[in-house]
Amino acid sequence: MAQAARKLSAPLMTVTEFLAADLDESCRWELVDGEPVAQASPHKRHGRLQGALSRHLGNALEAKNARDGTDCQPVTEAGIRTRLDPDHNYRVADIAVTCEPFGSDDPPWVEAPVLIVEILSPGQEREQRAKLHLFAALPSVREILFLDSLDIRAELHRRDGEGAWPPRPEVLDANSVLMLESCGMEMPLAELYRGLNLD
Repeated sequence: MAQAARKLSAPLMTVTEFLAADLDESCRWELVDGEPVAQASPHKRHGRLQGALSRHLGNALEAKNARDGTDCQPVTEAGIRTRLDPDHNYRVADIAVTCEPFGSDDPPWVEAPVLIVEILSPGQEREQRAKLHLFAALPSVREILFLDSLDIRAELHRRDGEGAWPPRPEVLDANSVLMLESCGMEMPLAELYRGLNLD
């Protein structure tokens, strides 16, 4: 009981304080309801998937930008402030795509992502999936993609034509084509996993 009382009375860390804090650089950190939370270092497979998808997204967006006159880009390790209590919450997405103009005085987070990608890691999946509703609440987000790091599998959440989120995601496997409408990208899902020795 005393511990709970102390925890409730402790001041919440703000996003500004979090970004300036001297935290252990060997960990990836998020600010969750005013408390810094360390994330385990991702497996090499996670990094390979992140790099492969970022490369494919960059190529697709280059063509889309030339066609539509936009300037959309993928951002890895993208900081995201939540819509609810943004002063005390700062999450990190593996990849976010944004069409915001880029400037030297921009904040260190992505303001209006259109796509958010989380690569599910063993032991972290529950925490990663818990971000779904936080990301879905951002009005700019059109698609949210979960990539499995142990199997050729993905779950794609996409707003419908009226802007609503369907109750269930589209589930993709090794025989599926991954189509990201927000980025103009279409490719076999298995292509992302090439070289990772997954059946």
